[in-house]
Amino acid sequence: MSANRKLSDSLKLWLRVYRAPFLTASVAPVILGTSVGWYETGRINFVSGLLALLGTIFAHFGANIFNDYYDHLTGCDDNNLDFTPFSGGSRTIQNGLLTARQAFWAGLVAFLLVVLIGLLLIVYTGRPALIIFGIVGLAIGFLYTAIPVKLAYRGLGEIGIFIAFGPLIVIGASYVQTGAISFLAFLASVPAGLLVMLILYANEILDEKADRSADKNTIIVKIANLNTALKIYRLILYVVPIWILVFVIVGYFPYWSLIILCLMPKYIGTIFLSKKPFNDVKEMVPLSANTIQLQFLMTITLAISFILAGLTG
Repeated sequence: MSANRKLSDSLKLWLRVYRAPFLTASVAPVILGTSVGWYETGRINFVSGLLALLGTIFAHFGANIFNDYYDHLTGCDDNNLDFTPFSGGSRTIQNGLLTARQAFWAGLVAFLLVVLIGLLLIVYTGRPALIIFGIVGLAIGFLYTAIPVKLAYRGLGEIGIFIAFGPLIVIGASYVQTGAISFLAFLASVPAGLLVMLILYANEILDEKADRSADKNTIIVKIANLNTALKIYRLILYVVPIWILVFVIVGYFPYWSLIILCLMPKYIGTIFLSKKPFNDVKEMVPLSANTIQLQFLMTITLAISFILAGLTG
């Protein structure tokens, strides 16, 4: 019983270190890209799909812990006294659960596993070009906060996240299945990437005070106005369903993609939530939660639409 309890506590610690609950942001785009590959070819290789998924998960894990490590070094997370379940990092370094050195090695181990899985995937599929997707993904994940590049500190973190969780993952997962760079996968990747970028954007609103104190010049810090920031949030949110509907109309997306309309109540609720008057930054936690839920539901629903179209077409 004691050994089981120790194992359970250790597992909970590492799930917290790697911020496992945020995995929906990377898992859903892999499923979307895989479904696009299925739609275009009528075939799916579950082994290569699983390897792509595992590689993406460990890349996400590594990026999260390196983010914690470098935000600790710059004092960003240490200065954050208004942290929430969605912002301020995992707090494992700040709470003494890991040393900074241990956190760095945890990130490195995750990235080494990505390299190993990537090599297995290349050998299994016979597609050496996959190394490009891996290198770009690891570079964005590491350089997001790594000194001296610090993309997130220069107002480039948002575009980096869009690229990594949108085109890179979706096109990459599709390429794993088809061996071709798909324009359709790119089109599908845009709403996926925008929604993950909005997760970051909403969390940056919560972190604005701490980010400013550490000279982390995110877009929110640069905007320096909550009302303006929320207007931009809503504008990007409007783009996502419009993008999908336009490409259904012009014939790129299957008509099955109209099933995203079933998510409109959730969508409208999130928009109204962003229009509420906020007297304290922590009152915005439900907006972050809704954004995470909406990203997963919208991306998975779009993936399902390609699967259904493949089955019925």
